[in-house]
Amino acid sequence: MKKLIFSVIVLMLAILFTEHFHSFTIGFSLAIIAVGASYLIAYQAIRQPQYVMTYLVLAVITKLAITVSGVIWVFSSSLIHSPITFLVAYAFFSALITYSVSRYRAYQRDKSEQQQKEILHTGLYEQI
Repeated sequence: MKKLIFSVIVLMLAILFTEHFHSFTIGFSLAIIAVGASYLIAYQAIRQPQYVMTYLVLAVITKLAITVSGVIWVFSSSLIHSPITFLVAYAFFSALITYSVSRYRAYQRDKSEQQQKEILHTGLYEQI
């Protein structure tokens, strides 16, 4: 149901903002880059738990730096014509990408836990 709601909202936004397609596309692209880079950094904390706070702060700073530099670049180049469209696209797609990545990580974790349960249930243990 959530996927359907997100799909309908994306479709409505795309239809509403066809006049300002460049602003919509740039907001979407900037959201993908900023959120993607921050999640790549933040999920490294899983591999090295002793540096969790460092990775999380670095991820927030990275997202902020990418967003600020992207907005400055876009406005200085006069690439967009509607700041409101840019803002709505960036905010919505930032939330959408964050939700999607979180659901994907939860799916991977559940899949891994299910495999471990199957191995323990069948009695097939791997030697360490």
